[in-house]
Amino acid sequence: MEIRQKRLSHRTRYVFGDDRLDYQWQDPSGSRSFSVDYAEIGRDRQTLVERNAWLRNAGLFWVALGLFLGVFRYVDQHSLVPSVWLPVGIGCLIAYRLRTLHFTVVPTEKGNLMVIGDDNRVQILGQMDKRRSDALRREYDFFPESEDPEQLRRRFRWLHREGVLDDAELARRLRKIDEHDIAVQAVNRLLSSQ
Repeated sequence: MEIRQKRLSHRTRYVFGDDRLDYQWQDPSGSRSFSVDYAEIGRDRQTLVERNAWLRNAGLFWVALGLFLGVFRYVDQHSLVPSVWLPVGIGCLIAYRLRTLHFTVVPTEKGNLMVIGDDNRVQILGQMDKRRSDALRREYDFFPESEDPEQLRRRFRWLHREGVLDDAELARRLRKIDEHDIAVQAVNRLLSSQ
């Protein structure tokens, strides 16, 4: 499955494979690409709002220049005609406020995934969460004989905190661990009494 995003001069590409996500990012300052296993995608989500600093700086400069020239004209000619640079600067400041780009930042071990806040954002984040959860289930949701009951409890509680197991699934696994632990203790008592 492949999803592409484009907004202003930013482009992203997500290719959802069976075991990993291939990610590409391109903006005016450069580009980046990497692949990451789903289990390495963080659960945290951050928000980033980007605005064009050039528009802000140019707008402030032109407003200041327009005010200076307007005051200079008033002192020199006693005329209240505003400088042409004042509306140009105000226009730049309005464009700075309106041209915003929202991102959802998803941390991974290899770098941040930048999801553009457009119509595809929900679908991309949903795919990441589902595939991450599936990968963590495959890797950690089992009952190995070598782990003691406390290690199993910690692992399943961690899976619950990571959003992989819901409350009912956690309760079933903990109950199974307790039942197994009680059975093992009963067998051990029986063997030690003989």
